[in-house]
Amino acid sequence: MQMKKRNKVLLISYDFPPVGGGGVQRNLKFLKYLNRFGWDTSVLTVKNREYYVYDYTLLDELENKTSIFRTSSLDPSFVFGYLKGLSKNKKSAKNQGSKAINEEGLLIKVYRSVRDWLLIPDGYGGWIPFAFFKGLEIIKSEKPDVLLCTFPYVSNAFVTYFLHLATKTPYVIDFRDGWIDDPYTDFPSNFHRKFHAYFEKKVLYRAKNIVVFGEIQKEIFQKRYPNLQASIYEINNGYDPEDLEGLQPIKLHNGKLRIVYSGAVYRDRKDPFISFGLALNTLEKSVLEKLEVVFVGDKQDWSEEFVVKNNLTNTVFFTGYLPHLEALNILAGANCSLMFLRKGDFVALTGKIFEYIGVGLPIIACVEPEGECAKLLKSIDHAGGVCAPDDVLAIKNVLEKFVNGKLLPLSLDSKERFSRKSQAFKLSGILQNSILNEKPTVSNLH
Repeated sequence: MQMKKRNKVLLISYDFPPVGGGGVQRNLKFLKYLNRFGWDTSVLTVKNREYYVYDYTLLDELENKTSIFRTSSLDPSFVFGYLKGLSKNKKSAKNQGSKAINEEGLLIKVYRSVRDWLLIPDGYGGWIPFAFFKGLEIIKSEKPDVLLCTFPYVSNAFVTYFLHLATKTPYVIDFRDGWIDDPYTDFPSNFHRKFHAYFEKKVLYRAKNIVVFGEIQKEIFQKRYPNLQASIYEINNGYDPEDLEGLQPIKLHNGKLRIVYSGAVYRDRKDPFISFGLALNTLEKSVLEKLEVVFVGDKQDWSEEFVVKNNLTNTVFFTGYLPHLEALNILAGANCSLMFLRKGDFVALTGKIFEYIGVGLPIIACVEPEGECAKLLKSIDHAGGVCAPDDVLAIKNVLEKFVNGKLLPLSLDSKERFSRKSQAFKLSGILQNSILNEKPTVSNLH
């Protein structure tokens, strides 16, 4: 009997393990479960690059079922890593997990300014020619049925677009952030915005299907590109049920109610972090003494300085970056979870919220009450901990509600639709559809 042919998908992503952090989880989990759903998977990514955090345990999840092709590059991240002899530091990176970055430092600010003004289409454009020619080799040898492009890196989209033009291989583009409407992207000039708007349109119209992270991004694209409405699908971020099997909850400071924030507190979350800290300081001493707040992720000098300056060293703790499983064990030992988004961010649907949902903890969400995160929590009757990120009094009230036992854990019935397995199954169907169906002719492509 003839065996059924397995479909092949090639993921194009500059960002891929052993690089760690929350940003790589979506692609990693997609590949993990696509392998189980009968796909042959491969990845086109970059070789060793300079990055602040590495997690060498992540690749184990692919069980050697995904072929990984790595190329050189001429982008600053790769070149800097090469010049530092990054390969010689692998052992220490593996043991230490992360290297702290001073996001407020002068060199970082100068680099970001130069990158935004001069590096086209983004800071990783030096990877495009290397990835394109390697991609041609892979397509010739592996013959993937469909390409899967991951966003936010614009360079990923350019590589995919050019490979499609050269080989006619269909592609699906997956947005875990927006493009020209990403609230964390500041275009330095009108030229830059128009450049990106032009290529966003070109790339989306050539895609067989488009996947977005949330309803609001779907609405934005459908309004901007009405001819593409039938090609746009929503797949939220999620949690992996297998990550939660056999967890061994870690208690760091016994005897207190623990609130855990998973992930780094970057500069864009500095203001809500400060508002949260000020709210802690407004609590009655007897209430504050019942709490510990643990930040599990890369730490910044300014956050530690704030804690010391505001006499919160007995309440707020930083672990630094930890491997994913160890971080989950600390989360599993908590009584409540915590998340921030900056004021005015109504769009982002941060990945950590889904892991919180998976663990089932109450959630203190310092986010816009009418934003996507708040709407998601309302949809599962879990919005009791939502408070505006700049409202110190509202944050204080939510903390008191938690201490008094009025923030309840999430019911198990609300979790299944956020399973990474279920989401990968949906993506499998979208990829399959992209192989079988012809793309409708689009009259206004140019």
